[in-house]
Amino acid sequence: MTEPLFYAARLADPGAIMVIAGDEARHAAASRRLKSGDTLWLFDGNGSLARTILLKAGGRRHGLEVRIEDRRTEPAPRPERHLACALPKGDRQSVLLDMATQLGVTRFTPLECERSVVKAGGNSPGRWRKICLEACKQSRRFYLPVIESPTTVQDVTTKAIARGSRVWVAHPGEESVTVIDAVNHTPGDVTLLIGPEGGFTHEEIGLAVGYGAGVLRLGNSILRIETAAVALIAAFAISPRPHPVNPRGELSPADLG
Repeated sequence: MTEPLFYAARLADPGAIMVIAGDEARHAAASRRLKSGDTLWLFDGNGSLARTILLKAGGRRHGLEVRIEDRRTEPAPRPERHLACALPKGDRQSVLLDMATQLGVTRFTPLECERSVVKAGGNSPGRWRKICLEACKQSRRFYLPVIESPTTVQDVTTKAIARGSRVWVAHPGEESVTVIDAVNHTPGDVTLLIGPEGGFTHEEIGLAVGYGAGVLRLGNSILRIETAAVALIAAFAISPRPHPVNPRGELSPADLG
């Protein structure tokens, strides 16, 4: 798909006429030279995708009038990649969410840690959603990440384990494994926990491990929150198919050679 992609909260059935208004119409008028007869695509953020023909380009004030030619639903992304991390400062939040969405994160949870410095504001969820939406359009991903309310390490870990997700906490230490080992031991859904600038406390690590999380390390460097988050999402997004594991998370005998 090389034609323009726009967002619409609801998609009509084939043959129907729709009007694209608001921010999407302003974007189209400002940065696209669209004309009647052009093909453009709409998606609703929940997997539905429609091919449309532009009937009338009314500019910023009147929007775009399109006819739905066909419509389909893309399968939900699998496995799930859940990012739960402390918030970085300022515009670094935008960088984090933009890049993580492009790489295929399916769920985002702001973590409230003992050493957290930044708290989510009242307007944060709306702003984060816009960032994720633009990243979806850029990368042609048709599912918006689920954005959850801020919560604790314990809450994220217990809920993820209950959903059947493998939980990994980024933290240096003798008991931690490499990212490659973590990827190879995670055949399905994954939840990745990233701490604040000062790192997780020993109590937070103990709680997560006690509920079933594993601990991984990202080399010897001390990384910024958004750098660590993007590095981990990328590692799990582009990794090859992992080796078979048994229910206890160990490599099968055949893979041990």
